[in-house]
Amino acid sequence: METAQNALRPPKKTWRQSVNPDSVERQRTFFDTRVKHAKFDKLLDDLMPLLTPHSESNIVVITGATGVGKSTLTRILLKALFDDFSTTCDQDKSVIPLIAVEAYANGETRHSFRGLYEDMLVQLHEPARDKKAYPELEDGRMLIKQTSRATIGMLRKSVENALKNRKTQVCVVDEAYHMMRFGKDAAVMDTLKSLANTTGVKWVLVGSFDLFDLVSDHGQIARRTSLLNLDRYRLEDSRDRAEFKQIVTKLQRKWPCQEVPNFAAISDELLEVSLGCVGLLKSLLLDASAMQLGNAGAWKGDFLRKAAKANTLRRVIAQEIEQGEAKVRGALFGESFWDDQAFEALQNRMGGCHA
Repeated sequence: METAQNALRPPKKTWRQSVNPDSVERQRTFFDTRVKHAKFDKLLDDLMPLLTPHSESNIVVITGATGVGKSTLTRILLKALFDDFSTTCDQDKSVIPLIAVEAYANGETRHSFRGLYEDMLVQLHEPARDKKAYPELEDGRMLIKQTSRATIGMLRKSVENALKNRKTQVCVVDEAYHMMRFGKDAAVMDTLKSLANTTGVKWVLVGSFDLFDLVSDHGQIARRTSLLNLDRYRLEDSRDRAEFKQIVTKLQRKWPCQEVPNFAAISDELLEVSLGCVGLLKSLLLDASAMQLGNAGAWKGDFLRKAAKANTLRRVIAQEIEQGEAKVRGALFGESFWDDQAFEALQNRMGGCHA
C-alpha cells in the first residue's frame, strides 16, 4: 500500500530544480539589501568633523567586530563623502577629492605598499601609468626607469604627485589590517603620516581590532590619529534591543520568499545568537532564505536552527570580539581624560558660551 502511494506522489524536486532564475534574482536582491541604522549614524556623526581639512586627525582608524557591518559602513561613508564633494567635482572635472582602495591579501608571502600604490594610481586616473619613466640616482648616474621596474619609492612619489594634482582630500582603505603585513607597525604608520603631511590627505583605515596595534606604541602617530569603533548591539540595553528589532523588521520586509517568517517576534533571540552584529544576522538570514528557496519557497522552522552559527564557531567569534573590545577600551574617540563627574564640574566652571 505504502509503495503504491509513493508511486502516486510526484518526484521530489532537486535543489537545482527548485531554484529557478527568478528565485536566484530575489535572493541576490536580498543579499544586496543594506540597512542603515543608529550605530552607523553615531559613528558618522563623530567621523565627519575629523575629515575637515584643518583638523589634526590626519589618520582615522575605524575598528569593529567581525560581521558588525564595517563594509556596509564604508559604502555609506563613501556615498556621504561623494555627496559632500559633488559641488567641487562639478566646478573642476580634474579634481578627485575622494578615493577608496582595499589592502587585500594577494596570496603572496611578502606584502608591500606596491599593490596599494598601484591601485591608488588607478583610482586617481593617473595617465600613462604603464609608460611612465622615473629618474633615479644609481652609482652616481641618473638613470631613467620604466614603470615595470619602478621601485616602491618611485611609486610613492607618483602617488604623492597625483594626490596633489587631483586635490584629493580623503583616502579610504578598506580591509586595512592587511597593511600590518607590509612591515613593522611604526614603518607603516610613518609612511601614512608622511603622505598625510606632504599631501594634506586624510587617511581612513577600516578593519579589525588589530589595527589598534598600528598606533598603540608610537606617540607621534597616536597624536595625529583618532580611533573610532563601530559598536555592536547589546542585549542588556533596551534601546539597542528596540533598534535591533527595527533592523530585523526591515530585513523581514525584503524577504525573498512569499512565505515570510515572523523574525521580528524573536528579535532578542536573533540579537543574542548574532552577538549583536548586523552582518552576522544578515548571514544567518541569507542561509535560511537559501534553504527556503531550495524548498520551493516553503518555510520550515528547522531552517533557522541550521542557519544559526554552530556553538563552537560562535564561541570563537565571541572570544575574538571580547578580546578586541578590551584592546581598544579607553583608546576610542570620545573616551575622555575626564570622568563624568570631573567633566560636569568643568562645564559648570565654564558657564555658557560668549557671543
